[in-house]
Amino acid sequence: MAFEIHGFCDPAFQPMADAFRANFEDGLEVGASLAMTRHGKPVVDLWGGHFDRQKTRPWEKETIVLLNSTSKIALVYSFLMLVDRGLVDLDARVADYWPEFAAGGKDRVTVREAITYQDGVPSFDPPIPGELLRDWPALAARLAAEPHWFDGEARVCYHTVTIGIVLGEIMRRVDGRLPAQFFREEIAERAGIDWQMHLRDPADLERLSPLGSASPPPAFPPDDLLTEKMRLMRRMLEGILPTNPAPTPWERLNYDLPAGSSCSNGRAIARLCSIGAMGGELDGVRYLSKAIIDEASSLQAEGEDPLFGPIRWGLGFALDGKGYPGPTPTCFHWGGAGGSFALMDQPTGVSCGYAMNNLIFGGEEPRNEPRNNRLWNTLGEVMGNL
Repeated sequence: MAFEIHGFCDPAFQPMADAFRANFEDGLEVGASLAMTRHGKPVVDLWGGHFDRQKTRPWEKETIVLLNSTSKIALVYSFLMLVDRGLVDLDARVADYWPEFAAGGKDRVTVREAITYQDGVPSFDPPIPGELLRDWPALAARLAAEPHWFDGEARVCYHTVTIGIVLGEIMRRVDGRLPAQFFREEIAERAGIDWQMHLRDPADLERLSPLGSASPPPAFPPDDLLTEKMRLMRRMLEGILPTNPAPTPWERLNYDLPAGSSCSNGRAIARLCSIGAMGGELDGVRYLSKAIIDEASSLQAEGEDPLFGPIRWGLGFALDGKGYPGPTPTCFHWGGAGGSFALMDQPTGVSCGYAMNNLIFGGEEPRNEPRNNRLWNTLGEVMGNL
């Protein structure tokens, strides 16, 4: 069955449609969606290919997919709303809101360090049992007991899963709601965004495209060849793999894991990101202050990350830099394992969202693969001409 591309593209953004199609033609896609907004209005909304690797069903307009770490965009937006409301102080200690977090040498960790991947608990050691993922209070208590991995030093180190638990527990302590409920009520329902931080209805499994990959992520070399960086990376990644994972998709996707369990598509990602691109306002509704968007998109921390190399962080968003360049110097963005991404830019008013079911891993360089490179580079060309 040949692939088909559906949707629309404003002529000013035609290179994005060409790049999207080229990725299918080169065999890099199974099914995918790509969308962009400018000044809050849709300018690209494309989808195509197949729902499944067997190519028995088409990817449709309302198809959704697990976003992996692109999920963090919704988490950060939600958390910053509480900062805006004065309920959370970025320079307060995490333990001021969550006293138990002070255990294990974490008593001086600040909220700002937590949202910039510097709080010292990038994973679990030893790995947690899968059933703990369905018990938020127990999960938070387990993380609170985790010792600081770097003896109290504020070191940039990506938290694949645990940033969602730290920020989520602060949210629960000050607001009473966990991130999924907060995001649904405060952003998704108000803005009409088809984004679930975790699946709420088993019926949505029918439109959830399964992720797959033609090749697994790169394996670690034997122990005697591991560098110190590789040992840390392996410890981090092993710690987030439950010892007995849930057996069914529904059981794996309907619990609160706000840093990695969102399900959505390119259209919804782009619409959510338009809030950041528009300085916190969308369709006349203000979700975040211009001041917090400006702060979130300015440098807060930088360092040599064990997963990504040199990286620069705003408040939860990656910024343009040598090790992880953005399409333009003013973009702020993030993505998920295997390829999905979210991007926003205030000077041009552009947002972009991309989601797909074919996972491609770029090894030590997150964007060292042709599909993402093509989209990323084309974004830079298009935005540079606006």
